[in-house]
Amino acid sequence: MMTLELDDETTNLLKRLVEEEHIDAAQVVKNALAEHANTMNARVTLMTDYAGVLAKSPSFQGDPLEIQKAMRDEWN
Repeated sequence: MMTLELDDETTNLLKRLVEEEHIDAAQVVKNALAEHANTMNARVTLMTDYAGVLAKSPSFQGDPLEIQKAMRDEWN
């Protein structure tokens, strides 16, 4: 069991949903959390999703071979 402190706006929203759906507040919260979990699980993150994210980064500007050489030289 957990106790949550909600602001007035959230409390009013919860009360409205309880009345509209004719279920208790705990069930409204449970349904909302289940829906959120399903949404998050449906998001599949692939490496290809990150392709191009750093394209404009100053660290990756220039010739890729020169960047590799410079990075290797940092260890010497």
